[in-house]
Amino acid sequence: MATGTGTQRAGGAAPGLRPASRTRRVLDVVVPALLLTAFALLTVEVVRDGAVVRLDDLVRDWTPGQGNGPMVPDLLGLVVVDIATPPVCVAAVLLLGAVLSLRTGRWAPLVLTGAAIALLTATVLLGKELIDRQAPDYVGVAGAGGAFPSGHTATAIICAGVVAELVSHARPARRRLAWLLAAGWTLLVAVALLWLHFHWLSDVLGSLLLGSALLWLLLRWPLRLGDGLQRVSGR
Repeated sequence: MATGTGTQRAGGAAPGLRPASRTRRVLDVVVPALLLTAFALLTVEVVRDGAVVRLDDLVRDWTPGQGNGPMVPDLLGLVVVDIATPPVCVAAVLLLGAVLSLRTGRWAPLVLTGAAIALLTATVLLGKELIDRQAPDYVGVAGAGGAFPSGHTATAIICAGVVAELVSHARPARRRLAWLLAAGWTLLVAVALLWLHFHWLSDVLGSLLLGSALLWLLLRWPLRLGDGLQRVSGR
């Protein structure tokens, strides 16, 4: 009788897990699909100079541009943009992945950082190559290539997200703080770019959509590269 009851309990628990599991599987597909669809629609609007261009103009008019605003915000914005320079952030994240792999004897940190940087570089450079768009302050960012999508913003969200994931596995108790800091840093970079007129609003929004989708595909589905990290601190 006890065995039967136990079996019933075990059998009764399983159906309760199915809806949650099914919902997660659906979200794993729907969320990146929605993000990529939104990015594609925004890209079309940018290419055809659609309604989004009017919003770009409004945000440009509401922000001062480099050298036209208060000195302190200008300087802070320039410092943030310099720190967020893609080659610097990419090198730092790859170095972090390599160091963690050496310390733990696991390939997972280097695989995650390498895959993230590869996807980031390929998608952003492809977008800049295919879409001929100048920044609001073309002189300030001359030689930087196309403006859409924003390389600084995409680098910020991908690199900060990867670091947050690494910290979350090394220090699980600090997971929420790590992701809040990653989101805060990404927002700070986006605001600095808009304040200085280094990018249009649609450039920044496009990178936020693209970067969020790439992070989801890397960490949640289908690659799930974060699952192999375990405790990267090696303890």
